[in-house]
Amino acid sequence: MEVSKTEFGLFHNQTIWQYTLANDNGLKLNVMNYGATLTDIEMPDKHGKIAHIVIGSGRFQDYLEEDAYFGATVGRVAGRITAGKFSIDGANYQLPLNDGNNTNHGGPNSFERLIWESHPFKKAEQVGVRFDLFSPDGTNGFPGNLNASVTYSLNQKNEWQLHYEATTDKPTLFNPTNHVYFNLSGELERTVDNHLLQLASHRFGEIHEDGTPTGRLIDITGTPFNFIKSTAIKNGFDSDHPQNKLVTGYDHPFFLDKRGDGPNAILEEPLSGRRVTMSTTNNAVVVYSGNALSDKIIMDGKPLKPHCGITLEAQMMPDAIHHEGFGNIILRPGTMYEADTVYHFECVHD
Repeated sequence: MEVSKTEFGLFHNQTIWQYTLANDNGLKLNVMNYGATLTDIEMPDKHGKIAHIVIGSGRFQDYLEEDAYFGATVGRVAGRITAGKFSIDGANYQLPLNDGNNTNHGGPNSFERLIWESHPFKKAEQVGVRFDLFSPDGTNGFPGNLNASVTYSLNQKNEWQLHYEATTDKPTLFNPTNHVYFNLSGELERTVDNHLLQLASHRFGEIHEDGTPTGRLIDITGTPFNFIKSTAIKNGFDSDHPQNKLVTGYDHPFFLDKRGDGPNAILEEPLSGRRVTMSTTNNAVVVYSGNALSDKIIMDGKPLKPHCGITLEAQMMPDAIHHEGFGNIILRPGTMYEADTVYHFECVHD
């Protein structure tokens, strides 16, 4: 197992470093200290052919020009906060609006646009990088001096592990995620239509036209949101269900069942045999099927198109501060926030 470091670019006269985590099975992850961002995953298919299986780029400039959060650590709060307003203990806060009349993914120039301190490490069965960030009190309107960290690691079991920690000196909101877009075919020219998805979730979060949650959890029975059994993503693209038509696919949180010890999500691409299995300590996964991606976005010299990637964003339910039963995302002084998400990669052979 190896962890190596190369110069990736310059940002405000500071060097951006990219770290490569590689195990002995042909699995390789690239992560950079700008946005604590995953830039690439290389993985063999069932025939041993290695390909890039996430949307990313080998050009740092692409990350400055795009705004789709490719592989970024998102925070302080992933997803939309309705009207950018919230209250804690009777104190009212207003965040900048960067998504219509709402705040999305922590507001403008948040975690994904900052340089994180990086600390690579190598252990017997694991290599990784811990990224640290200090977010001052009042950043984008959020209270509290926040110390946050995210650790990326890779082991010999083909597991990409994400471990989050944070502390604050004032009550604040914290609900981070990683915004990786998978395309397990290894070919961005192909959409994720034929990817198969399975979710341990019997309820999904209904959304308004602006993408904010209504607060209702809808039973998946008889809908294109039923992924209890492995199901093709394209079912949602062809659907007349109002929630699918609203976003031309999926851009929805799924409330995880959390029953037993099984995985929370499984994504598979049948032709290549590649499969990723996800488990998380969070109560939700946001599935976004890349509906707004277009040829105006160039990554690594290639124009994108709708549905050429799909996210499995593990987090607490979006806009939880406004909806009872969505989970607690208030972080208080004296408490250590911790969360874990693990993606396991394998190939299914015929």
